[in-house]
Formats: sequence, structure tokens, C-alpha cells
Amino acid sequence: MTDHPESKHQRKGREDLHETADRWLRARRALPAADQPHAERLAEMIRVHATDRLVAIGDPLEVAVFSLLIELVKEQTAGESPRSAGITMQGKQEKLGR
Repeated sequence: MTDHPESKHQRKGREDLHETADRWLRARRALPAADQPHAERLAEMIRVHATDRLVAIGDPLEVAVFSLLIELVKEQTAGESPRSAGITMQGKQEKLGR
């Protein structure tokens, strides 16, 4: 029985994030020493979402970037109160015409 290429890719989705994180960790060696901890942190951030069902996105790099952006937004808003975070998002939504 032949697997459909998409279904094969979807089964691998969780592994894709780990493989991307591993590549990023190997690539950090080419960075200046001061930047290497930041590369490690980025790899950690995308691993957080390896168990999520983000394979519906399809593109492994897009999943990695999406996961990374989620973590960055979470860190950015960690110090804000829920009320001020909501006001910020509401203001952004209004600017977008939503």
C-alpha cells in the first residue's frame, strides 16, 4: 500500500519541529559566542510546540516560525496584566478594521 505524500508528512509533523530545532542548534556554532545562547533559546521555544497539532499548517518551517512567534508573544506579554494585554489587542484589532 502506497502512502499519500501529505499523510506521510503529517505523521512526521512532530518530528519536523525537533529536526528543525536540532538544525538550529548545530547552526548556532557558526554564530558569535554572544549569540549562541539566543540560538539555543530559539530552538527550545519551538520544541515547546512539538506536541501541538500544528501539522495542519503543512510547511515545517512555517510551523517552526509560528511556534517561535507564539513563544515570543507570550514572553512579551508575561509582564502585562490580562486587562492591559486585552486593551492592546483590542487596539490592534481596531486598526486592522476588525
